[in-house]
Formats: sequence, structure tokens, C-alpha cells
Amino acid sequence: MSKVDDESKPSDDETLEESRTIERLASLEAEKAKQAPADDAKAVAEASAAVAAGAGGGEPPAGGSKAKAKAKAKGEDKSKGNKLLGNLVFVLGFFATLVAGYYVGQWVRVKFGDKPQLEDDQRYRVALRGDEPQRGPDDALVTIIEFADFQCPYCADSAEPLESAMSGYEGDVRLIFKHYPLPGHKRAAPAAYTAWAAHQQDQFWVFHDRLFAAKSAIDKVPDWIKELGLDASKFGEDMESAAAKQAVDQDTLSGSKVGVTGTPAFVVNGHMYRGKRDEVGWKQIIEAELEYAKDVADDQDLERGELYDFLMQDALDRQVGAPATGRTKRERRPGEPDDSAVYAVPVEGAPSTGPDDALVTVVEFADYHCPYCARVKTAVDQLLETYPDQVRLVYRQRPLAMHPQARDASKAALAAAEQGKFWEMHDLLFLRQSKTLDEFKTLAEELGLDVAKFEADYQSQAIEDAVAADVTVAQRFGISGTPAFFINGRYLSGAQDFSVFEQIFQERLVEAKTLLEGGTPASGVYAKVIADGKSSVKE
Repeated sequence: MSKVDDESKPSDDETLEESRTIERLASLEAEKAKQAPADDAKAVAEASAAVAAGAGGGEPPAGGSKAKAKAKAKGEDKSKGNKLLGNLVFVLGFFATLVAGYYVGQWVRVKFGDKPQLEDDQRYRVALRGDEPQRGPDDALVTIIEFADFQCPYCADSAEPLESAMSGYEGDVRLIFKHYPLPGHKRAAPAAYTAWAAHQQDQFWVFHDRLFAAKSAIDKVPDWIKELGLDASKFGEDMESAAAKQAVDQDTLSGSKVGVTGTPAFVVNGHMYRGKRDEVGWKQIIEAELEYAKDVADDQDLERGELYDFLMQDALDRQVGAPATGRTKRERRPGEPDDSAVYAVPVEGAPSTGPDDALVTVVEFADYHCPYCARVKTAVDQLLETYPDQVRLVYRQRPLAMHPQARDASKAALAAAEQGKFWEMHDLLFLRQSKTLDEFKTLAEELGLDVAKFEADYQSQAIEDAVAADVTVAQRFGISGTPAFFINGRYLSGAQDFSVFEQIFQERLVEAKTLLEGGTPASGVYAKVIADGKSSVKE
């Protein structure tokens, strides 16, 4: 039986008629309650009151009953409020515990987590002009030198975590920015020149953030100039100036010397760290370098501003594998070219690929049956692909006596050149390692050459003399082994990695651009570079 029915039940001394009347009233009022809206609490209360009144002979409920009902409702509201407040406190406490746990965990990772792994223990001295964009004081105990490309998504992702990490070490860390626009990113160099122009009006870091956000696009630059109230005329002149290009080239070169080959790259108190990191990763690096810096400063009784120069005293100017000049001069074999000198290696008449007016000319001496020549081909090809408008490769034959059929392979390549297919034959000779005339003729047929003409040229005295002439040039410049290279006249020996070729290329490119800015036409750069060069290894 429902609560309503129970409350309306008549007492024992009531008549049967009264009982039936009460039951009818109860039934009618209950029906009304069902038809009333679910949220109409007042209607339900009135129905219950009417039933109760019928049970009492039609007398209205006493005033005390109303007071009790109100008190009960008030108590229920208070109970609900307390419950809601309790739930809210619980939720807030739960989230507070999560947040506190997160930050405690971060702190533990920074203080007691794995120490950052160094690429090697060596420190490297990055060449600084003194006018680079900088955040933090000159006497900071930790110096971070960043090499970045505004079109590089990893560089963009690195900016905020590094800035956040540095904010916890105010006064102890400084960040120096250097440009390293990658060759494959066409918008990177214009963005770098834009940032340099902004730096001339003390707005580098504003443009730094906006260029990363815009993914190196510079179409909004006029709006930014207007918004910031900059001198638009000066900005445009600075952006297009030779000084901007020279500064960016110098930054790139300084990175290449210490082993930067991609972005982002960071040199922290001389230690190399590559790639992006989260905030905690950066804090670990800063903590480790800061702890060591403080120990050195205390032990050596150094002022804060003296520490960085002290750490750089024994640092290397170049990473191992970079071209050896200056204080890390490599020992030469007897009769070998000096890798710090310039040699006037002729290029006339030799097969070449790349523009004739390229700013950097690479002359290669190689043997088709030399395994090291085959191995280095990948790095050379990568250099050509990376800098297609700035590199020219000139190939000269240097078949070695230890490879009896190598001279014949050189003749096959030059015979194919008579029909305009030198480089195609060149690639197949390295790939197939062909050694006999029949094998060379098979390659010629694959390339669609006139095989009869190919064979006639192969056996001609002219081709024999051409090979002999290349060997004579090689001997004059001390090339007794292969592969050997002269990059704008500078000697490089052996099957080096792409990074080494790129480092030397960047150095030679800076020199070439200086000549270009001085009025030398691009087509005359190589002749100008080697004009005062040595004409033989004996000079």
C-alpha cells in the first residue's frame, strides 16, 4: 500500500460510510496527482493535504503541521547542499592531488632522473660575432647556443619547452640564437633574413615567435612592421642587404664547423645536444651544466662573467672529421697535397655536372674499381642533390695500377661521353663493376648508344690520350690514391661522410659569396679562387 493510502486509513470507530467516502476522495486526489506535471510539487502536496483533511472529518491541517513540513524541506535542502559541497571538496582535492603529484614527479625527474647523455665529452667553441640575438645575461653560468631553421617543425616545437625551462633559472642561463636554414627548406633563408632585419630594430624575439607560428611564411611581415611601429624602409633594406646574408652564412658556417648537420642543434657550455626536448629534458641539461659550472667557478675562484671563456680554453674549434686547418692540422703523407693550401686544378675538357657558374666546384679523381670510390659516391650525390644550384662536380680519371681493368673502365666512360652519356655510363660502371669490352658494350646497348661507334671510340687513340692526360694531372697534384677531391682548390682525401663534404662546402661557399659581393661574376668565381693557387704539389 502507498504512503498516501496508509496516511488516509480511518480509525476503528469510524462508520463504513465514512470509510468509503475517504477512499473515494483518496482515489480522486491520487488521480489528480498522476495528471499533474512531475515537477509540480505543490500539486502533490495539496492532494496529500486533501486526503489528510478527509481523514480528519474535513478539518484543515493544523498550523503546526505546516511548520513541520517547512522544517523538513529546509533540512532536506541543507542536507543536499552539504552533500554537494562535500562532492565538490572531494573533486577539488582529487585534482589538487593529481597536480601536486605531477609537479612532484617533474621535480623528481629533474633532480634524480637519468642525467642527459652527451654525444661525447668534448667541448666545442662556436664562433661568435657578438651581435647575435640573446636572452639572458652575459655573465650567465650556462650558455645555450641554438642553431635553428624557421621552417623546421622540430625547431618550432623546441621553442616553448626551452623558454619554460629557462624561466626557472633566471640570471643563470642565456640563449644565443644562430641561423641554420636547411637547403631543402626554400622559405627558411628568407625567414632568416627577415629575423635579422627585425633584430636591427630590437624586435628579433617577437619575429622569432611569429615566424615559427607562421611556419616561416613572411607574407604577414608588412602587417607586423606596421603593428610594431618599425621603420619599414630600413627593414626592407636590411632584409635585402649583403650584411643579412653574410650574417646568416657565418652562422651556418660556425655550426658546420662544430658538427651541426641538421636542426635543431644546441651547444650548451660547449657540449653538443641534438634534436628537440621537453621542458623536463631541458631542465635536466641545465641542472647538470649549472652544477658543474658552479663547481668550476668555486674551484677556480672565477667571477661569473669569466666562466664561459674558461670552459672554452680547451674546447675544439671543429668537430672530429671536419676539415683540418689551423691548430688541428693533419699529418700529411710524403708527396700528398696540403689541405690548407689552394691548388689550381684545371677543369677544362673534363666531364662535369651542375651549373658552369656554380659558386663551388668539386674536382674528383677516382677509379671505377676502387671500393672506396664506390662508397663515397653516395655522399657526393647527396651534395649535388642538396645544393643543385651551387655545386659543380668535375670528374677526372685516376685508374690505379692495382686495378688492372680500371683503365679500360675509364675508357668506356669517356667513349660514352662522345655520345652525351658520360654520367649514365659512370653510374652503371660503379654499379655493375664491368671489366671487359663485351660487358662495356652491353652497358652501351642498355643506354641506347650506337654500339659500333662506342667500340670505335673506346679503342681510339684520342680516348687513350684523354685517360693518360687525367692521370698526368692527378700525378702533378700528388694524387696517388683514390678517391681524392679538390673543393674550390682545397684538398680532401678519402671516402668521407656527407657531413664532412657539407662542412667544407659551407666554408668555400662563404668565400665564394664574398667574391660575388665584391663584383666577381658567378661564372668567374672558380678562376678567381684558384688564380693564386699552387699549380702542383711540389710548389
